[in-house]
Amino acid sequence: MIHFDEYGNRQNPTILLLHGAGALDTFCQQYCFSEKYHLVVPHLCGAGKAADKVYEPEALKQELFHLIEDLHKEKVGVIGHSLGGQMAVMLVSERPELFCSAVFLSAWVNPTPSTVKIYCSLAGISAAMLHWKWLIQFQGKYWNYTDPQIDIMAEYTKQITPQVYRSFFANTLDLSKLSTYQSVRLPMLAICGSREVKDMKTSQQLLAQNPNCRTLILPKANHDFPMRNAGELNPILEDFLFQSFSLI
Repeated sequence: MIHFDEYGNRQNPTILLLHGAGALDTFCQQYCFSEKYHLVVPHLCGAGKAADKVYEPEALKQELFHLIEDLHKEKVGVIGHSLGGQMAVMLVSERPELFCSAVFLSAWVNPTPSTVKIYCSLAGISAAMLHWKWLIQFQGKYWNYTDPQIDIMAEYTKQITPQVYRSFFANTLDLSKLSTYQSVRLPMLAICGSREVKDMKTSQQLLAQNPNCRTLILPKANHDFPMRNAGELNPILEDFLFQSFSLI
């Protein structure tokens, strides 16, 4: 069974927060939403209690479906960033009846063989660097993590192997092969930063091919904008969530 953290009252509307690769507390700046919502943060492959697990999308997807069903809610919202954004796209495409809305933050859905090859070739050195405590502490501070969140990250990243790191990219979602996405009929929002790579902005355009998915570019923002640009992002999310849950 998948391990998860939760914040807020279970009686409130539930939002599933799917973190980015290797970054359990991606949504540290959105945990404040727990005043109005019940937040559920599963430990996805490569982070937290699942840091040593290779990312296998199909297996993880089924674990998340079981988790959602065990919550016994009529519908839940889902917000995913990066790798978690890809997973959010897959979840709503297969079981849209479980969700009231979805937000995809920097979901890369147009992998090219050359780009994937480059990232996979760097898996050895990238995984090794994740074992450097001083580097993780620096990264955590930059991302506005609390000291306990930094300590947790510094501990679990020691378990990330080259195989785990490689799986983040080798199993990237190709939206062109997910035909069911086009038939999803629930409110969706896709956001990426203005300073992100071209592939990420192309992904935005692909997600927008479903007319129910609104897209926007967050000005002066890089890939880590959930942690670094919460002042601009959170009001957008709050408005979207309020509107989508009011439709239930």
